[in-house]
Amino acid sequence: MKHLNKSQKSILLIVLFCGILQLIRVQYTQSLFFSFLLWNLFLACIPYILSEVMKKSSLTKTKIIIGTSFWLLFLPNAPYMITDFIHLHQSKSTMIWYDLFMIFCFANTGLLLSIVSMHTIYKIIQKNWTLTIANHFIIGVVFLCGFGIYLGRFLRFNSWDIFTTPLQTLKQSLTSFTNQNAWFVSIGFGSLLWIMFSLYKTLKIVNEEK
Repeated sequence: MKHLNKSQKSILLIVLFCGILQLIRVQYTQSLFFSFLLWNLFLACIPYILSEVMKKSSLTKTKIIIGTSFWLLFLPNAPYMITDFIHLHQSKSTMIWYDLFMIFCFANTGLLLSIVSMHTIYKIIQKNWTLTIANHFIIGVVFLCGFGIYLGRFLRFNSWDIFTTPLQTLKQSLTSFTNQNAWFVSIGFGSLLWIMFSLYKTLKIVNEEK
């Protein structure tokens, strides 16, 4: 714990809080129904961890590009957790308000992880290239992330499908561009992520100026 900074400690705290909420529900209901939230949270932590490792490492531009590619591949898993509200109606528990609160905490943690890691990568791109490139990069990232959320929720793809079934994944992904829902989800989530990122960046600048 000593080697973690304040931001990392806060992230760890909210992740542990989500885990405790799930354990309380399991103990009370004797049901593992929402246990998939823990797996989704684990996947959401991957892009955050990758970005933190890249921030602390001295990397060449080639290694930054490779690392950022892997980061982008896993990034949609973080804001994807917002869509887990769809499972709320499947719960047979009488703890509907607890379930709502729990999913809200997991979803917001996923969103937080995505925004924080996006800002870290943004600063890395800005440092090694230019501010203009970093700004254009983030715009592309948020909408690709939105599209990734669509692929995960509607087509049920996982991040590793690009390695296990690359041709099928690529084919269905390209076909999705003719689907209206794909555009709605990509633009909707992409816009949300861009707004949240812009707000986070502004708050960071304000705090640094104090």
